[in-house]
Amino acid sequence: MPALKVLPLSFAIIILALSSTILVRSPQMESQSDGTQSLPLVSSGLNAALDWLTANQLASGSYGDYQEHWTAASAYALWLNNSNSAEAAASYSYLATQMNNSSTWFWGAYGEADVPGAVLYSIASSSNQGLINTTDAGAGLLQFQQSTGGFRGYYDTTQGQTVTSSVDTDMALLGLIDSNSIPLQNRTFAALYLLSLQNPDGSFNLTNTISYDPLYSLGPDPISITALTLLALKSDGFTSANPTISQALNFLSKSVASNFEENGHVYSAAMSSLAFKAYDQPDNAITSVVYILSQQDNDGGFADSGRSTYPESNALDTGWAVIALETRSSEEGALSPINSPPVAVFSLIPQTPTVGVAIHFDASASLDLDSDQLLFIWTFGDGSGTHGSSSIHTYTEAGNFTVTLTVIDSGTNPGPLSDTTSLTMTIQPAPVQKSPTFPTNTTELWILTGAAGAVAIIGAAYYLGRKSARGPVAPTPVTR
Repeated sequence: MPALKVLPLSFAIIILALSSTILVRSPQMESQSDGTQSLPLVSSGLNAALDWLTANQLASGSYGDYQEHWTAASAYALWLNNSNSAEAAASYSYLATQMNNSSTWFWGAYGEADVPGAVLYSIASSSNQGLINTTDAGAGLLQFQQSTGGFRGYYDTTQGQTVTSSVDTDMALLGLIDSNSIPLQNRTFAALYLLSLQNPDGSFNLTNTISYDPLYSLGPDPISITALTLLALKSDGFTSANPTISQALNFLSKSVASNFEENGHVYSAAMSSLAFKAYDQPDNAITSVVYILSQQDNDGGFADSGRSTYPESNALDTGWAVIALETRSSEEGALSPINSPPVAVFSLIPQTPTVGVAIHFDASASLDLDSDQLLFIWTFGDGSGTHGSSSIHTYTEAGNFTVTLTVIDSGTNPGPLSDTTSLTMTIQPAPVQKSPTFPTNTTELWILTGAAGAVAIIGAAYYLGRKSARGPVAPTPVTR
């Protein structure tokens, strides 16, 4: 059973005051006015968890077969504490071998995007990307993305098939964005898919029909799913100013206030702590850290009550708990929010334009996930151009012309970003309007001549017929 389940208020206050020092693994002893030795209490929990990860690592560097996501979390936790850690190096060597092998179970037809996504995120975040073929890893992950924008990996027993989920999409996005191996369009569609799964209370569902599944290890409850989705959207440039983000943060804040639905939900607390730190909510982040430490087991590890192996400590919960304890907020020196580039989209009417006909171009479907203001620049391929979200242009000559739309946002870090899209279209000649003229070819002349002759014959016959019907005309008498 866990060693501590309720922390005294004085300990919570000490952690709040000294939260920026949690990263220090071997601090000097400090005594508080109330006699509590603060830093050793804080760091001892972290040290014990790190010792558990070291003691439970297998000779291969892994934490069990088919548990690459466990190893990914543990490796990153060990690396954050010491980038030269031999244990972290062993785990990353194992993970790299799994990622580089196309026959590894998670690359197959029944694979899950969340596992390779978690591995790629861990490898990229720890500067170990040189160990893998990033191009192949990115392509392998992108094969899981569906037309909805989401990534598949969750087996829906009600449908009898693997479907897209927020958890698989979250982990895939975190890995692909951190390794810089996802095209802009794929990234945008994935984010839009995640937004479609939000509930009115701010939480996110697992799929479009299932709110959560306690057996899905990386998203066993609405709290952890929402926190993980917030982290994925943060990596895509979302900020707390976005209504979607603020609603989700409010949902997590209520979870903190309810003590994460009582004891045992250490994984939810760890993911929430990371989300709060990412969006600069230090009070909630520290409260989450206090809760995490209160759930530590006697052996130094952590276990979420939703696991079938609870209360036995495991590498997944311990790894993420340590990451939450070690990760600094942006106020403590992390990177500022990264500007997300816009997406340029336009349509035109009519679809088959001709010379002299006004064409209406509309770019209102273009979007920016940061809600930045957009500047629209058009070039029409005939030497002319204009600005604005919509435009009307008329071509004076027939031929092929390439219309180009460039959309520039107003964001920062690293600065305004842009996206460009083009369309080559064929302008047809204007239709020729014929005016009535005298026939110029022999066929038309013969037809016209024949028609005129027929009319003359019919007219003459009619006249003669009328004359015959009246009989002889008597001579007019002459009056003398």
